[in-house]
Amino acid sequence: MTRAADLLLKALSESGIKYIFGLPGSTEAPLLDALIANPEIHYVLSLHESIVIGMADGYARATGRPAIANLHTTVGTGNGLTGLFNAWKDHSPVVTIATHKHSRILGRDGFCVGPDLAEWAAPVTKWSWQGIHADQITNEIFRAIKVSGTAPYGPTYLCYPEDILGLEVEPSSIELQKPVMITEDTWPSPSQIDSIALRLARSVNPVIIAGDEISSTHSAELLAQLANMLSIPVFQESRRSALNWNISTGDPAYAGEYSPRNPLVRDSDCILALGCRLSVEFSPVSTPDVPPSAFLIHVHRDPWEVGKLYPPQLPVVASVRPVLKLLLGLLENREVEWNNDNLQKRKLNWPPRSITPDSDSSSLSHKNKLTPEDLAKALSYYAPEDTVIVDEAIRSSPALLEHFPLRPGGYFHSSGGGLGWGLPAALGIQMAWPNRCVIAALGDGSLLFAIQALWTAVRESLPVKIVVFNNSKYLAVKAGMVEYDHLAMQTQIFPGVDLTNPLIDLVSVAKGFGVASRKAETPEQLDEILKWGFSYDGPVLIDVVVDDSPLGKG
Repeated sequence: MTRAADLLLKALSESGIKYIFGLPGSTEAPLLDALIANPEIHYVLSLHESIVIGMADGYARATGRPAIANLHTTVGTGNGLTGLFNAWKDHSPVVTIATHKHSRILGRDGFCVGPDLAEWAAPVTKWSWQGIHADQITNEIFRAIKVSGTAPYGPTYLCYPEDILGLEVEPSSIELQKPVMITEDTWPSPSQIDSIALRLARSVNPVIIAGDEISSTHSAELLAQLANMLSIPVFQESRRSALNWNISTGDPAYAGEYSPRNPLVRDSDCILALGCRLSVEFSPVSTPDVPPSAFLIHVHRDPWEVGKLYPPQLPVVASVRPVLKLLLGLLENREVEWNNDNLQKRKLNWPPRSITPDSDSSSLSHKNKLTPEDLAKALSYYAPEDTVIVDEAIRSSPALLEHFPLRPGGYFHSSGGGLGWGLPAALGIQMAWPNRCVIAALGDGSLLFAIQALWTAVRESLPVKIVVFNNSKYLAVKAGMVEYDHLAMQTQIFPGVDLTNPLIDLVSVAKGFGVASRKAETPEQLDEILKWGFSYDGPVLIDVVVDDSPLGKG
């Protein structure tokens, strides 16, 4: 006889799972007890459910495989829903396993009991289920991992009453169940490739939008090869929808972040959108995000995204990697006449834009007050070449995009909007990539949503470099009031913005969690502290006081 909790852990182990990110309560006793006899799985303890989901989210994004989160009953699920929403919006394969109260009190309005707990998670998951039979747990775990890790990726949710996990099961009832992982590479039709090739060959001013599928399918080199051969400017997918960085900022083809206001986009006659969500609107738009005059080709493996807001003249439901391979094959075999007048004209204006991040931080020395741009330049100077940026700097993020050398596989961002994602995600990414330098670039407001994650960083010996763009306010809130342009602008009073009175001493708070921490207010201090931080063998928090210059007088 085998306990159901042991079956659960065996299913995880057979699926290649090494970690469970969790915050348990009393109902997790069968699961925690089973871990003693299953030491190959490490339980990563956190201090809040948002950190649990965030760490699993980061680990899943870095590895490209499902990660496991453990939540406690209704209250833990409720606290974790924001993280699940982020994972759902960003197609992150997080498998959440919640342990509920005893099944005998579920219908008696018992402690921590809520109606149909699996339904709470259903709107933000690909599959949500509350188990009712102990001998089905193995199959349900395998199914949740399969569904989560099959494109388009996304979170799944399982819930088990504590008594079910403690039941003993006959081994014969589980022998036929095996893990299944589906690798997916959807190929386009030959006619679609021919149509794309001909359109690019005939276009005078084509542009490419590099979406997240470029980085997730490791296709950045193919994209760069195509773009530079055909002299086509490449725009990074908009930060509102992008989760990763998909073309090196040092590549000659790189033309910046996608914006319909950019002259290259505004004057384009063809847009090739490769694996991007194309448009995520922050507020009602007055002008379309895709110029109506451009011939739109949208390639994405998720049919939901193709034509969701802007119908393409050429819709292609396929993976970007085979599309790029086939296009390059046509080019190399000269099956399409590429050397036409339009191509020669494009080459005369090549490259579209040269991005050279600052390599010297000495330009800061004459200033008295640091700006986000100063900090981004200094980071580009001191950070190791293979550094990973986890960006939740919010209003300071544009400084990073402009001044830090970003590469595919070296940048992570969330489009869900639920704050507190950045630090936990950075810890999960550091666990997945222990030999790379990981920077959590955070606004002070973002950090405070998940500051308990500092404790887990120390407990798990994760050498994340936490760099805080500290303007002592919710600058995005202030920006909204500036744009609203009513009484707040007339009186220069901005309620709900300032994180002062008292001013939060982040250095002391970090040290209280066991994290080495220092504060920089001048260029000289910043240089010294960054040298120290990147040489320190362990997690550090660097609190950098920056002004709110992006909003000017507002």
